[in-house]
Amino acid sequence: MPAKFVLSKGRTGKYGFVLEAADGTTLAKSMSYATKAQAMSALRSVQRSGSTGEVDDRTAAAAKSAAKKSTAKKTAVKKTAKKATAKKPVAKKAGAKKTTAKATAKSAAKKAGAKKTAAKKAVAKRTTAAKKAVTKKVAATKAATKAATKAAGKRTTAKSTAKKNAAKKSTTQKTTARKTAAQKAAPKKTLAAKKSAARKPVAKKASAKAPARKSAAKRAPATKRAARKTATRRVAAKK
Repeated sequence: MPAKFVLSKGRTGKYGFVLEAADGTTLAKSMSYATKAQAMSALRSVQRSGSTGEVDDRTAAAAKSAAKKSTAKKTAVKKTAKKATAKKPVAKKAGAKKTTAKATAKSAAKKAGAKKTAAKKAVAKRTTAAKKAVTKKVAATKAATKAATKAAGKRTTAKSTAKKNAAKKSTTQKTTARKTAAQKAAPKKTLAAKKSAARKPVAKKASAKAPARKSAAKRAPATKRAARKTATRRVAAKK
């Protein structure tokens, strides 16, 4: 069974063809085309020119160029090896210098670390001293405030006690003044009571005489009238 061309459409929507052998292996593959017509024209051109096409063998030139490249690489490797052997003592010296530089750097780093630790310790001591000073100041201020509050409390208590004592003195003075005034007024009251008691029987006697006088005054005109009547009767009888 001869080989055949297989035309197909790819996932991207473009067309292409493949030359397959009788066992299904791909012998040649075309580029992708935008349309089916382009792919068919390319396939027909391959069919027409496939039997008459010339063979251009470029493998011999490629082998020569590959041989030249390999020889150039070998010479370059030899040169690099020579340079490496020449650079080895220099590298050793540089390594020794690097080790000494590393040792000096380590010693310098250790010294710097020691200095940093010393500085940190000094700063820590300063901070602790400052904290202690602050705590002492705070304690002193607290003690001063407590003493001030106590003194103020004592002053207030003293003032309150003084006010209370003054109030008590004033009350006692007032009570004594009242008692003395009452004692002084007592004999006057007793005299006034005696005088009023002496005046009461006199007033009673006067009040008792007053109705008798009134009755006598009432009786006087009646007797005068009766006397007049009797006088008139006597005159009339004589006539």
